[in-house]
Amino acid sequence: MRGWLVALLLVLGGAWAEPDYYPHALGLAWVYDSGEEQVFVEERELDGQRVWVLEHRFSGKARYADVVRYGEDGVWLLGIVLDGEFKPYDPPIQLYPPAPLWVGREWGSRSSLDGQRVVVVARVLRVEGVTVPAGRFNAFVIRGSLTTESGGSRVMDTYFVPGVGVVRFATQDGGAIDLIDLRR
Repeated sequence: MRGWLVALLLVLGGAWAEPDYYPHALGLAWVYDSGEEQVFVEERELDGQRVWVLEHRFSGKARYADVVRYGEDGVWLLGIVLDGEFKPYDPPIQLYPPAPLWVGREWGSRSSLDGQRVVVVARVLRVEGVTVPAGRFNAFVIRGSLTTESGGSRVMDTYFVPGVGVVRFATQDGGAIDLIDLRR
């Protein structure tokens, strides 16, 4: 159950493709008002592919990491690292399509993690101005949903800014997690 929640959080906002549109670089970090810090800690080869490791930290301590591939075909979540163990998605989950985004654009993936099948669907709803502690931005509002074969489901809106990343995560009940700092 924990794996699908991790996937949802990333799908709805944790990863980004080309350095100028979907930013990624060693040491690049996003700090959110929930206390979470997301940091690119490693670039390496995995099964002949160049991948990036995005660590999710709370109170300075890593809780889990995402293994992500960036390419001309978009941004792909290959798997997660939990308690030091790599758990692959089979097949990988598309987090973002090839750049650029536009209102109405949709994408999705069907995959499995630890034998649990998941379906992830995302759609760009609109462009909206948003003010967060890190500044004011015009963001693509992307509604993402994740459904598991066991009946679990989650919907979240992410506010994505090209070249910056996710500046806000918003839940359907009105809750929000905002970007407070971007460290390059």
